[in-house]
Amino acid sequence: MNDIKFIETLKQKRNACDYSQSRLALELQISRQNLNEIENGKTKASKEMKHILLHYLDYCNCTQPFTLTIDYLRVRFPTTDALEIIKNVLAMKSKYFIHEDYGMFGYEEQYIYGDISVNASKDSSMGVLLELRGMGCRNLEYVLQARGIDWYSFLSCCIDYQGVFKRIDLAINDMGGLLDIEILRERYYANKVWKRSRTHEAVDSGKLSGTNGDTAKTFYIGSKSSSIYFCLYEKEKEQKSKGIKTDIKNRFEIRLKNGKAEQTIEQLVFSRNPEQTIANLILTQIDFPDYILWDIFLDNVTTSLPFIMTPVAVNMD
Repeated sequence: MNDIKFIETLKQKRNACDYSQSRLALELQISRQNLNEIENGKTKASKEMKHILLHYLDYCNCTQPFTLTIDYLRVRFPTTDALEIIKNVLAMKSKYFIHEDYGMFGYEEQYIYGDISVNASKDSSMGVLLELRGMGCRNLEYVLQARGIDWYSFLSCCIDYQGVFKRIDLAINDMGGLLDIEILRERYYANKVWKRSRTHEAVDSGKLSGTNGDTAKTFYIGSKSSSIYFCLYEKEKEQKSKGIKTDIKNRFEIRLKNGKAEQTIEQLVFSRNPEQTIANLILTQIDFPDYILWDIFLDNVTTSLPFIMTPVAVNMD
């Protein structure tokens, strides 16, 4: 975006939010004079300042900027009876499941309902493995909604049945576009960051036809082989490249395995305080000091992060 287009966009977004220059400058901790000079073209804004101004105004125009959802779950139960898990944990009828003579992860068979997969083996050491990928979580939420319960109740039931949580992905949905994946990546590379892990990976994907390098940026923080790592990506752009519309601008996924998954799920279930749980997971791994949008993101995470369900029914045709 050239400077003229940036100034036009900045004024339009500020007016749409009904923000004065003074209010915007105060909330972003910059001087009103500096902002005025940027809008009048007297001062050239840096790339990062341009991003801060535009991303913040998009955020201000959003009613519920951030929500939390489960986007992946894998749990193993100490039984060889898959039908028992379908009946007593999922609280569903097995007749709705398709049976296959092969399973995932080395299991001998599986029962499938939409994207809900229940894997079984005669080997008692393997147990029964329930796997919910992204849409599988949405399919289960449809069932939970029909039963009048939430994720807390379901996860508690898994614990009661001695389920061992192997993996969970907790997704923070950025509805207003406050998270700036590009600037976070640049700050990380410039070492303007505190980090527990030195491992990172940047990926650009999903180029849109007819655009100038408009790709969906993905940024992994932490080792994928560790018990916790983060995946930040531009979900709206990613989905648009596939011809899919979504209201989610960006995603901040916290991917947890084995003991870390167990610990986090137990904390969620027993505290029912997603804000504290998520904030602790992030701040023990990563921090971007002296970056106002990151501070605002953390403030939202610690004060208002609704744990939501977005149920999707399984097409039985």
